[in-house]
Amino acid sequence: MGTPIYRFTGDDWNVQVTLKKDGVATDVSAASAIEASIVDSDGIAPATLVAAVTCDSGATGADWANGIVIVEIPNASTTSLDPQNAYMEIQVTTAGLKETWPRSNLVIKKGTIA
Repeated sequence: MGTPIYRFTGDDWNVQVTLKKDGVATDVSAASAIEASIVDSDGIAPATLVAAVTCDSGATGADWANGIVIVEIPNASTTSLDPQNAYMEIQVTTAGLKETWPRSNLVIKKGTIA
């Protein structure tokens, strides 16, 4: 799973994720869409905590040719979240085929600065 990602409620989340296969960054520049959502930690029947957002290949820091995707989630979507362990789920669509990548651990902490 790798190192957990820590984020705070009420913040805008810009999360950099490197998509890898067999430990090597994967070129996803041919993708027609990359979407990411936040789900709870129920491995069997996870609930969506933040609906899927569409990732932008032009986002600052993104480098899809080297597997680097920036997931941007606005604070309006994070304010009402409860502190918890959750997961970021990413789905890549290439040539009409969808592939969901292994989830990244996301630790949601309660933000206290308004």
